[in-house]
Amino acid sequence: MRPRIQPKLLVAIGVVLLLNIIFPPPAVPQKYDIAAGEIAPYDIIAPYDFFIPKTEQRLEEEREEIARRIPPVFELNTGIASGVATEIDGLEEVIDSTRRLRVSRDSIIHLVQKQYALNTGVIGYLLRNNYNRIFDRLRGSFAEVYATGVVDRKDIDYRIIAIMSGAQETVESLDRLYSVDEAENIVAMNQRAEYRSLAQFFMIPNITFNEPRTDERIDEVFANVPKTKGKVLRGEIIAEKHKRINMGTMEKILALESTYTSIGTWEIIKTLLFRNILYLAIFFLLFKFNRLTQSKLFENKNFYFVALLSAAYLIIGKVTYGAGVGYLTPIAFFIFMFALYFNFYVGVLFTIIFAAVFGIVLNSAGIFTFLFVSGIVASFSSQTINSRLAFYRPLIYLALANIGAILFIDMYLTEGGINILYLGEGIANSVIVTLCFVLFLPLFERLFDFTTDLTLLELGNLNLPIFKEMAIEAPGTYHHSIIVGNLAEAGARYIGGDPVLARVGAYYHDIGKLKKPEYFIENQIDMRNPHDNLKPQMSALVIISHVKDGIERALRMALPRKVIDIIEQHHGTTMLDMFYRKASEESKDVSQDSYRYPGPRPKTKETALVMLADSVEASARGERNITVTKLQKIVKESVEKKFNDGQLDECPITRYDLEQIKAAFMPILTGVFHPRVDYEQANKRVTTSEENNSK
Repeated sequence: MRPRIQPKLLVAIGVVLLLNIIFPPPAVPQKYDIAAGEIAPYDIIAPYDFFIPKTEQRLEEEREEIARRIPPVFELNTGIASGVATEIDGLEEVIDSTRRLRVSRDSIIHLVQKQYALNTGVIGYLLRNNYNRIFDRLRGSFAEVYATGVVDRKDIDYRIIAIMSGAQETVESLDRLYSVDEAENIVAMNQRAEYRSLAQFFMIPNITFNEPRTDERIDEVFANVPKTKGKVLRGEIIAEKHKRINMGTMEKILALESTYTSIGTWEIIKTLLFRNILYLAIFFLLFKFNRLTQSKLFENKNFYFVALLSAAYLIIGKVTYGAGVGYLTPIAFFIFMFALYFNFYVGVLFTIIFAAVFGIVLNSAGIFTFLFVSGIVASFSSQTINSRLAFYRPLIYLALANIGAILFIDMYLTEGGINILYLGEGIANSVIVTLCFVLFLPLFERLFDFTTDLTLLELGNLNLPIFKEMAIEAPGTYHHSIIVGNLAEAGARYIGGDPVLARVGAYYHDIGKLKKPEYFIENQIDMRNPHDNLKPQMSALVIISHVKDGIERALRMALPRKVIDIIEQHHGTTMLDMFYRKASEESKDVSQDSYRYPGPRPKTKETALVMLADSVEASARGERNITVTKLQKIVKESVEKKFNDGQLDECPITRYDLEQIKAAFMPILTGVFHPRVDYEQANKRVTTSEENNSK
């Protein structure tokens, strides 16, 4: 027996394949075997936008041009002058100390040369003359030339240079500074050769060329120079068939082929691999979200709903972006549907997923920003659609959000100007989304059996044939259903339920009684009770069957699942006490199961509210001489009875909610039953007050 493949698995695989088809990996590009001067054998059209780069020779020429304009950077070493003066002082001290030793002239020369690499003639010159005076003159001359500045080179083409001294920079003419040779000539002017040799020995330039810093400045300016000399737009004809290829055309062809260098077999494999890892990560995220929130995303009908909307979004998004009108992508429509079908949080989740898929795959922060903002606004707006007029609210919110997102993208992300065409697309997007919502919402509600407030409001119209039939055939049930609807709606507003669903569900909860209306006490006006002639078990069967009959009637009317659930669960597994007691009196061997509704128990707040309202209204209707005190007692006992019987165990209602429900029911009940003043209780209060006053 071959293993059966789950349809949901096939659908999931189909969605992944669709993603890979819509966002294919980069194709291996075409190479053009053509040269300048030849005739083009076919049209060459730009597959995407690309730039025409400048040649290396041209870029080098532009850099050299910049280098000729920028003053070279020299560095001033302020410590050179003092350092040279210290060296001169040191030589003078060495000569003084050696002479004090009273050694021979040759020994003095030898000792001096061990520390200073001066020739014998220079040292002899110093010893024959007043070397202290020579050193004083030398120090003064060096101080003068260093004050002006001595550069290490003047063999450059620049006449203006920038001199750095720490953080300070000055611009100086090179002609005003001394080269090393010029400085030596000035220091040794009109002096003997030995004096010149001594000046050459100590001369060090205090302004030196800083080549790295100069190159850095050239590079800073060169970085702002365009490296391209033109742009070819997608769809532009590069070469026409049967026309000669000139040098300009050849440059464009070579520029196009140079963009291929990053595309190869590994690039294709890598793109496929990592994109599919992204898609699997999204499925994993949905799986974990489903488990944590119990959203039932992977139930059959829900799963197909998600798959259908996701596939439709991907196709429409690809078409809009492929056509260059990406801001028309109606993501908000799909988020509306998710939020209404599931809840607000699922809408936010799919906003993030849908925006991320296009933003990451297309590598565009702008696309992600627009889709995310539009989707988030749609998630919030979906909570307020409960009338035809309410459609204008999300339309306006969405238009403003789209405009804001587009302005942010154009002015901040892309740093361009305001594009009126893009703003028009954003406004048109909100109109398209609203129209799609109006057109397709009823279709999706019918296909996937979910209900919005708009549908519930239509079903709550008391002029519908079902209610006219009820008013004629079962007037008591009709009136009872309306009161139950008002009670359930009030309770829902107090405990955070859906008031519209609670009211409309209450209107339909007893439509099964239309099959045999005379068997229900509220319709027995001026007639005998048919149960008087029936056995208790048969009477219970007739009463209990109104739930099954109601479900069958609701299915024929194609009522929403939520309303059918209320019809099915509004009695839970409660017991028909009156018929059970009657049967127990006739026989000791009576099964309680025959006198209980089959259930299930209420699963939602709205169904529980209909159950409680139904019980309270029936009890209040059967009470004579109704008073406020009696109404409060009826409400309390009815609610406590359902709670103690475990009928509310499977729905999300707390004890606090029950107190709120009691408070919500009382104003409706007092308005419907117009209770009399309890004179007996009033008289007791008056008597007690008089007795207290007399004391």
